[in-house]
Amino acid sequence: MNSDKASSSSATHTESCYRDICILIVDFDPICLRVASRMLRAITYEVLTAHQAMEALEMIQDEDLGIDMVLMELHVPDMYGLDLLDEIKRISDLPILMMSFDQSENAILSSLEKGEYFYFTKPLYMEDMSDIW
Repeated sequence: MNSDKASSSSATHTESCYRDICILIVDFDPICLRVASRMLRAITYEVLTAHQAMEALEMIQDEDLGIDMVLMELHVPDMYGLDLLDEIKRISDLPILMMSFDQSENAILSSLEKGEYFYFTKPLYMEDMSDIW
């Protein structure tokens, strides 16, 4: 589990809006995880990361972490993303955003039907991240 809080010596409008919002990113790919984390931290979200589904579920159940939203990869090695989505919805009311290189209509529609809020296709762009909350 990794945790980082964004901080700055001078508060801007963006920081005052997002600095208390914690987003859990779940992705097995360390490069994608690092890129998404940096983008969200640049917008001043608090970011937690998990490399596996089981780690993410444990973190979500830990109310002390204060997770407000989940941004997750559809394909993680220890659990299929749609199953992970079901588990997250079973244990929490957190908004869930999906991301993947998988651009198939089936993947996107299946995710939306299961109740995720939005499906991002990778690569992620800063303008995508700036509008998630």
